[in-house]
Amino acid sequence: MAAPGPGADEAPWIMDLRGTEPAHLARIRGWARSSLTHLAPDHLEDVLMVTEELATNAYVHTDGPSWVRLTALSLPCLVVVEVDDSARLRPQVRRPDETSLRGRGMQLVDSLSDTWGVHENQVGKTVWARLGCGIPERPTCGAPPNS
Repeated sequence: MAAPGPGADEAPWIMDLRGTEPAHLARIRGWARSSLTHLAPDHLEDVLMVTEELATNAYVHTDGPSWVRLTALSLPCLVVVEVDDSARLRPQVRRPDETSLRGRGMQLVDSLSDTWGVHENQVGKTVWARLGCGIPERPTCGAPPNS
């Protein structure tokens, strides 16, 4: 696992997930949180949810994720989350069964991300999502200055 950097523009941060299990999700979330300490709290929570959902999908629908990457830019304020796995099957946003506790992950990714997609790689695919700050007047990803 790569060590987290002190802030934006020092990414990508990469975490090796080969051979891990769903119980590893808390560690992934903690790693992402410590890698992105420069983000405003609301933006960070959205990024953490998307990271966790993309990793969860890889655990549930494939043999598991192999890598997760985070790339953060200050200007424009943007975080890209990428999760690699060995399957070619692409995730889909589905209408979940109202009686099921599952099936809402890609809806969450779709609603929190500015855009998301999938591209094939040498061993499977990469599912990615881009999340901007969502606050047009904020020039950087950092929290607003105290008044």
